[in-house]
Amino acid sequence: MTDPTDERADQRSPDCRPTDHVTLRIPLTHPEVPSECVWAVPLGEDRYQIANVPFLVHHVGLGDVVVAAEVTPGELELVEVIQRVHVASFTYELNRHIDAADFVDRARSIGIATEGMAGRLFASNAADHDAANRLEGMLTEDAEWFERFTPDGELLRSHGDVFDA
Repeated sequence: MTDPTDERADQRSPDCRPTDHVTLRIPLTHPEVPSECVWAVPLGEDRYQIANVPFLVHHVGLGDVVVAAEVTPGELELVEVIQRVHVASFTYELNRHIDAADFVDRARSIGIATEGMAGRLFASNAADHDAANRLEGMLTEDAEWFERFTPDGELLRSHGDVFDA
């Protein structure tokens, strides 16, 4: 999870200040990784806006409004998504010859928010279909592999061999 005070952290809600963020846990069904934590902005009445791109979760994205409950003191957990802002999410590994920082900057310039992990692995969210389609075109050229997911988290398309990458 990218620190919300990081100036290089990608697109967040413009009304958010770093001190407004809380950590919100999203349960997973994976036996080795029980949950993913994301930054969220409290909106009141148990509602929160997701403030960074989730890496392992595709049914929740940057800007989405969710309901969360406090499961233990100070620990919030996702209950449901009540408003979707993201229209697509992607997970991918860039080709070794691609400059990752340049790629992320190009993606940002078309409206894509991105989180990185382990140097060449990334997750991105798109808030409009044109940007999602443009990113998919970039990934077809520049990624070892990618997966594109619908806002509900269903795999829409994959390219390359995710397991051999």
